[in-house]
Amino acid sequence: MRFGANLLAAGLLLGATLDCGSGLGSAARGGAAGDTVFAEDFESGALAAWEDGVDPSRHHIVTDSLEAQSGRRFLRVTYQAGGDGGWLTHFFLPGYDSLYVSLYVRFPPEWRGGTKLVALYGSRTDDQWSAMGKAGLCPNGSDFFATMVIAEVTGDPGPTRFYSYYPAMAREPDGVTCWGRFGDGTEQYIQPLTLSRGAWHHVEFWVKLNEPGRENAAQQFWIDGTLRGSWTGIEFRTSGKLRLNSVQLTFNRGIAGGPTTQVLDVDHLVITSTKPVSPQH
Repeated sequence: MRFGANLLAAGLLLGATLDCGSGLGSAARGGAAGDTVFAEDFESGALAAWEDGVDPSRHHIVTDSLEAQSGRRFLRVTYQAGGDGGWLTHFFLPGYDSLYVSLYVRFPPEWRGGTKLVALYGSRTDDQWSAMGKAGLCPNGSDFFATMVIAEVTGDPGPTRFYSYYPAMAREPDGVTCWGRFGDGTEQYIQPLTLSRGAWHHVEFWVKLNEPGRENAAQQFWIDGTLRGSWTGIEFRTSGKLRLNSVQLTFNRGIAGGPTTQVLDVDHLVITSTKPVSPQH
């Protein structure tokens, strides 16, 4: 998945025009009590809530209250030399038209390169797998869509970006290949976009789908409570059969993997069906 090769489509830094005061802050407290779709704090010591991708050679729960973001346990992901850290997928069918994700990630001091972090997939309500395994394919509006938050490969880690598959996305020169896009020229990013190493960072990601036939989808992400990315006017779907119906912790370093073995830590994931109200500043 060549997420490092999409600078031409990114639109990149379209002026620092976002409202920095619109961050959700500590929104992982997250939404109304009955609003939680899924939560994983790893305190059970097991990964039983994840229906696909669990790999004991890559995914290990560490018990250490001094190192955890909260509680006693957290997930440690091992990226094997020449490969990646795999994935963990949880489904919630038939799905939602809006989802908000909150999680904490920590890059170790020796981290090198980029990685995907978290993805929301849109499969058909009659086929939960229709969005899976579609890297390099172009969506048609009724088969799948996907959108992610990633750290670029251009740094250690590189800037945080959207990485989205949607029907109108730019094609590669062959006209039939699609790799996820950082934007379409209308997205806005505001610096700083890099997650420092050696510390826990709060990453929040919100997606609202378009009404079929309209280009009115929106997505935003926040880093440590500050809005850093916003992209509106997207058409993720042409059919109401596509909904947001799975979350994936996705640990892919790019099509060639990475040269060394390294780790990434994750903790305190919460998903709600509505975006928490922004604090007043």
